[in-house]
Amino acid sequence: MGIQLSRLALCALVSLPVVLHAQQTGTTTNAAVPMALSLDEALRLAAGSSESITLARAGEQRARGQVAQARAAMLPQIGSTLNWQKQLENQFAAISKRASNGSSSGTGTKDTTSSTGGAASSITRIFASEYNFNLGLTASQPLFNGGRVAAGIKAARAGRESAEIGITSAQAQVMLDVTQAYYDALLSDRLLTIADSTIVQAERTLRQVQLTRSVGSASEFELIRARVTRDNQRPGWLQARTTRDLAYVRLRQLLNLADDRAVTLSDSIAESALPTAAAPDAPVTSVNVAAATVLMLDPAVQARVARTLAAFDTGSARRAPVRQALKGIEVAQLQLKAVRAQRLPSIAATSSYQRLAYPTNILPKSLGDFFPNWSVGIGLSFPLFGGGRLEGEILAAQASVIEAQQRLKLAQEGAALDARATSAKLMEAEAAWQASVGTAEQAQRAYEIAEVRFREGISTQLELSETRVQLQQALANRARAARDLQVARKRIELLRDLPLSSGPTPSTGFNS
Repeated sequence: MGIQLSRLALCALVSLPVVLHAQQTGTTTNAAVPMALSLDEALRLAAGSSESITLARAGEQRARGQVAQARAAMLPQIGSTLNWQKQLENQFAAISKRASNGSSSGTGTKDTTSSTGGAASSITRIFASEYNFNLGLTASQPLFNGGRVAAGIKAARAGRESAEIGITSAQAQVMLDVTQAYYDALLSDRLLTIADSTIVQAERTLRQVQLTRSVGSASEFELIRARVTRDNQRPGWLQARTTRDLAYVRLRQLLNLADDRAVTLSDSIAESALPTAAAPDAPVTSVNVAAATVLMLDPAVQARVARTLAAFDTGSARRAPVRQALKGIEVAQLQLKAVRAQRLPSIAATSSYQRLAYPTNILPKSLGDFFPNWSVGIGLSFPLFGGGRLEGEILAAQASVIEAQQRLKLAQEGAALDARATSAKLMEAEAAWQASVGTAEQAQRAYEIAEVRFREGISTQLELSETRVQLQQALANRARAARDLQVARKRIELLRDLPLSSGPTPSTGFNS
């Protein structure tokens, strides 16, 4: 039996590293499996895990608590008390004891205890009792307070409504941030692909020059220039890699994904271009140029932007910051009303009910040892002089109203400017995307022709390098234009609930 147990233990020790390795391999494999992520899925993940949305919801919860606190000031307040007390030294007990000693000494003093009967003895026992047990119930109900409580409740409700607008605004901002980060990551992928292809093209040109140099058809100067051109592409390629990595880090942070979580983006920023108003290969019959025709935006682009703007609410009156500013004015005015109401008297009804016991031992023996004590009353309080405190509070509340009104004007002006800027950015993005499509196609065709001409010895290396730079710039501009168009459309869609922009919206955070 002992030999079998030893064999089993040895087998377990031998197989343990294999099991651990398999578990580690499985974990690594799961972590390395790319997560296919669409924009809709990214927005869904962000809506459930965003810190800013959670903060906004916490603010709304605090506002609901303030509404409950304000409402409680109008309702009855009921409280209970339970007190137990032991007298270490009692003046009434000492007086009673001295009186008893004087009566029993036979000095002729009249026995007051026997003459006054049992009532005096009971009262003496109450005041001279060593123990005191008190059960109490108190209630109060405000009857009139000059409208302070009602104003406080309305102000708290307005604050809660403003907090609810804040949740909507935070959600819209998160959606825009995630959309921008998503397309930034797609753009960084595209720019890195362009940088990769540029290095490959430069390497191919270098090898072509090296081949012609080996047969004596190229000079040393051409070989050096080709090598320098190839090496000059590497810093831009490294920068594109860094930008791509940082873009994915930012996206994972917004979605609360692990830093090492592999992600693949399933959506695309490219789309088909609008049909042009005129054919690109129309015959040229004159060299004269009409400036109005050249500088006019494509009518198809203008129509598309107009349809997009008509589909969403871009008016400044319904913007979330304007609505919050209106609620701020309402809160400030109600707070001023509540402060002014402190000049009026306050009336409240109160009631107190007690059951008192004075046991000879530590605790009373039964309910019969308790005596009732019940009172009701109405109180009126009126401020006569407070040293200027109330006047100071009124001045501060009036200043808050003025500040809220000015914040509303600033919000309205900022909302109007923001709407105009967002519409202009959409027009710019649509026109830039429309223009970039044909330019990229023509630049690609030009590079193919230049490469053939260089290989056949018809053109120079300088011509090929310039054409390559033009192709790289055209492809990068097309990718940026596609990204900017998607972000501009999303911003128009969310404009009603977005906070105001702090400044001009940059076209992109990537450098060519």
